[in-house]
Parts: sequence; structure tokens; C-alpha cells
Amino acid sequence: MLKKHLGTKGSIVTYNASFEKDKLKKASDVFTEYKEWNEEIQKRIVDLLDPFRSFYYYHPSQLGSASIKGVLPALTGKGYEGMEIADGGTASNEFLRVTFGENVAESEKERVRSALEKYCALDTMAMVEIVGRLGEEIKR
Repeated sequence: MLKKHLGTKGSIVTYNASFEKDKLKKASDVFTEYKEWNEEIQKRIVDLLDPFRSFYYYHPSQLGSASIKGVLPALTGKGYEGMEIADGGTASNEFLRVTFGENVAESEKERVRSALEKYCALDTMAMVEIVGRLGEEIKR
């Protein structure tokens, strides 16, 4: 499904590209039929973290952080507060727990998966909004 949605041209925007590239490489090492495809998309990945990590853009309310959790509220006023799952470590642990854990009730799986979808949706929307705000800053 990812292959279908990414198509064959255009940039693939990520936040912390080295992490995403590593996960895609590991997946293609297991699912070798995607190895060539992975090598092609790796060339299209751009890292939205770069301008913040390099301090090309910095807002004092980032408090020294270039993470998406620091940049999003600094640029948009939106954040991850109040979310059931609000960070990648918890997201990974909860996914593993409900996917591979024993004796996890179906209702618990559904609750966690819903929280994961909300967290992932905010991460994705955060990148869209950060790009939009940077575009506005450039126009000033």
C-alpha cells in the first residue's frame, strides 16, 4: 500500500529522515522483493528536521529543541498535550504490546489503535503545518 501511495516521483517529506530511511531499509531486508523500490525512494526522501537542526530557523519557544514536539507548538501553537499517546517511544511500545502481547482484549487493541491513529495523524499534520508556516515566513 505504501508503494502505491508514494508513486514514482516527487519528494517524500519526513521528520528525522535517518530514522525513516533505516526502518524502510530494514523492512526491505526482510521483504527483499521491495529492495529495489526502497533504493529508489530513498533518493526522494527529504528531511524537514534539517532547517531546525541547523538553526536556519529557530523560535525561542522551541527551548533549544529541534524535535517536531518542540517545533510544532513554536510555529503553530498546537501540540501533543492531552493525547493518550504523545511520543514515538510510547507509540512503539503500545503497538508491540497490542499486536504481539498475550491476553490483550479486543477492546484494548481497538482503544490503543485509535490512539495510535490520532498520534500518527498529528505527526503527519504537523509536517504539513510546519511546511506551511515556513512558507509564510519566507514570504515575509
